[in-house]
Amino acid sequence: MSAFFSGVKMNQIQPDYNAVSLQKVDLKHLDPHVTNVLIVGIIIGKNRPKILETQQRGPDTGGQRAVWNFTIRDSVPHYINVAYWGNPEQIFQANDKFSTGDVVEIINPQVQIRKLDDKFEQWHPMVTSPYKLTLSDKSAIVNHHNPEPFLRLLHCPTKPTAMFVPIHDIHNRGGSIEFADILGAVKGVNQIRSIKSRTGEMLQVREIELFDHTAPTLKVSLWEPDLINRSNSWKPRSTILFMTDLKIDWSNFGRAYMGKATTRTIVTENPASKEAKALFEYAQNAPIETFDLIEQMVTSIPSSSSSIDEIMSIRQVHDRINSCNEIKEGGKKSFTVILYAFVTKLDLDGLSPILIVKCGHCKMPIKNVRCENSECPVVFENETVEPDMAFDIRVSFSDHTGTLTNCRLTGQAAENALGYIVKDFRSMPDDEKASLKWKYLLEQCKVRLAIIFSISQYPIISVLEIARANPIEVASKLPVY
Repeated sequence: MSAFFSGVKMNQIQPDYNAVSLQKVDLKHLDPHVTNVLIVGIIIGKNRPKILETQQRGPDTGGQRAVWNFTIRDSVPHYINVAYWGNPEQIFQANDKFSTGDVVEIINPQVQIRKLDDKFEQWHPMVTSPYKLTLSDKSAIVNHHNPEPFLRLLHCPTKPTAMFVPIHDIHNRGGSIEFADILGAVKGVNQIRSIKSRTGEMLQVREIELFDHTAPTLKVSLWEPDLINRSNSWKPRSTILFMTDLKIDWSNFGRAYMGKATTRTIVTENPASKEAKALFEYAQNAPIETFDLIEQMVTSIPSSSSSIDEIMSIRQVHDRINSCNEIKEGGKKSFTVILYAFVTKLDLDGLSPILIVKCGHCKMPIKNVRCENSECPVVFENETVEPDMAFDIRVSFSDHTGTLTNCRLTGQAAENALGYIVKDFRSMPDDEKASLKWKYLLEQCKVRLAIIFSISQYPIISVLEIARANPIEVASKLPVY
């Protein structure tokens, strides 16, 4: 035993597969000169194996070698990257056997000093160890018999969570951000899709949506099978994610910036930090559905008596929206306008849905009879709570320049326009609803609209106020263009 280990606590073990003594060493005591070491740690991130062509051919390789990269941690301040090299069959079997959250014993690795000018370092997660571990045919990885002491490390972030980039900043200045650390609450987990790569390989991808105090959504794509598998257990509002080194790219399809988890990314679920705790508390009642977001945004818009709204034609509204959509970052501002237009669609007595039903407890939309949110007490405690109902009516407007469709008349604005609350409206017979409809349908009205840009390509157009127009006022103020 070298002098370096004279003061280090180590366990001498005799593995069955060879006759050498292994020294159990903590990551903080690693040294590139030690041999026959055993390291115990929990896997905090892993990537799919890669196959590389080699010039050497053998009975087991066929001219190919494979490498599997993963990251382990044995204490809060100490974590290290590992590269496991071998023939493809061996490496893929090891990858299939171990996942993030497994506590493993790494036997007889080679300890190497990381080089700052190594271009390959940029493709691996940021770690605290000045070394890296390389496994070969002379090494092994097995499950550890006592994983419990290590499990808490899964909730320890690998970077300070206080340094996260707010989602609002991603959307406003994403062009100047290449990689970002994001702290977000899960808003939704989409279905897994299969995509053929440029090399013809079939890959799986899943998009998730996050939100925080500053913005309602950020889409993040997951490409690593380990992350996709982990995402199966992520729950809206309940799961907080700290994602390091997300690649930030502009999506032409979604016309917004989005994140991409790469081989550098470490995802910490429900991190143990005050920032994550504050976000979790905010997420419990934050508006994450479209209807709730509209209501929140609309309530922040000044009333007509305290603001000066520009009078526009429908063509001018379309032009303004198109101009805003051409702006990638900053400057995409919501705005309010006054229209003098005819109501060309308003279905109060037909087949169009005009009410939204939400769980009275968790406020998630109810599609069937009961709340389907598995985290809601209404579901798992079998509570009985009266559902909430609100107006959510689609309206279309037309003038001499064009038509504006899918405008939303919701909440208090709808009650003011119709003169009824939801409860009274639901009890009305259809003939009375039809009569109420004709109060506005095909009539020229003065309409105050809010055009609200969230994150998607198309803005939300919300009706703030609507009333029959005065013909004299229309004649004097209606825009020609």
